[in-house]
Amino acid sequence: MTTSKQPTKVGIKGLRLKLWLELYTYFYGNASSALTEAQQRELAQITPFKQRDLERLLKRYADYDPSERGVRGITFDVCVTIPEFCGNKFVPKVIASYQDPSSKKIFPKQFLLICAVLSSKTPPQKKKEYLFDMFDVYKTNVFTHDEMFRIYKTLLGSTVTDDVILDLTFRALRHPDLVNEGEITKEEFVKMIPDNEIMQRMTVDL
Repeated sequence: MTTSKQPTKVGIKGLRLKLWLELYTYFYGNASSALTEAQQRELAQITPFKQRDLERLLKRYADYDPSERGVRGITFDVCVTIPEFCGNKFVPKVIASYQDPSSKKIFPKQFLLICAVLSSKTPPQKKKEYLFDMFDVYKTNVFTHDEMFRIYKTLLGSTVTDDVILDLTFRALRHPDLVNEGEITKEEFVKMIPDNEIMQRMTVDL
């Protein structure tokens, strides 16, 4: 008597991933913006989304890029006007950081990565590290006056004067827990920002 072999958890996960890859390839497969199979696997691993989340977000992407295989892309101006994105002060910078260098558009992969950064499923530690990297334009791995001023300016905008932002900047750079006064490392920045604060400021679910 033969018995049917039960699929393992690994096998089921692999099957689900394969089905998602086939779905993605069906919609975006022979386009210039399409991902390689390796990139698709990587994307499924580095985002916090399950298969059904990825499928839903790809459908949402298609609402703004109706081209057959997603080759047209979404412009920055269109992306920032997605209803859920409107009003969040950090969203425009997150979108800008994922724009395609040549076309300045957002394609399926970038769209999913943007959604991943902003997702409530992404832990606060990763959000804070991403925020640091996004504002570390000089790639020095430390924040000084310029970076802290720009963060506060982005956060507060025109609600306060530049003098107030300067005062907040100087206070942050003189924090007693800093190893070197006037410099904030990534580790210090991550510790400085409360988890609930970053989740409130940098969470948008589509």
